[in-house]
Order: sequence, then structure tokens, then C-alpha cells
Amino acid sequence: MKQILYFTAGWCPSCQNMKPTINQLKKQSGIQIAEVDVDYDAQYVPQYNVKNIPTMILLENGQEVRRSVGYKDMNQVNTFING
Repeated sequence: MKQILYFTAGWCPSCQNMKPTINQLKKQSGIQIAEVDVDYDAQYVPQYNVKNIPTMILLENGQEVRRSVGYKDMNQVNTFING
């Protein structure tokens, strides 16, 4: 099962620009997407070694498959998900 952890923050302009893409992805894909706000869910930042935001981490069966750092449009996100 695929899952995306999306690390974000309210003060991050790139994260806010990416929010519509993430919301569209939630509606259109069968992938579970967990938004992790680095200010409120800080315990996950060191656990997943997140240094910059936005960061997406693709998990399959709980294991990290790949990660992407920085703003991505929908085409780039789809490429990220599908390899």
C-alpha cells in the first residue's frame, strides 16, 4: 500500500503554492496522504530526517521508497509517485 507523508508549514510559501496540488491528489488518487505540519507534528521531522519543506516521502508498506524536496506541480508529483 502506498502512502505519502507531506511535510509542510503554514509560513512556507512553496508549501502554500503546492497545497492545491496536494488537495487535488487527495481527491483523485487512491493513495493515503498525511500532511505533517513541521510546527505541530515536530516529532516526525527527525524521525524522517526532514531538512527542508515542502518534502514528500513515498512509503510502500511502511518503508520509504523515495522522497522529493521542494515545490512540485501535478505532473511532477505524478512522476514522483509512479517512479
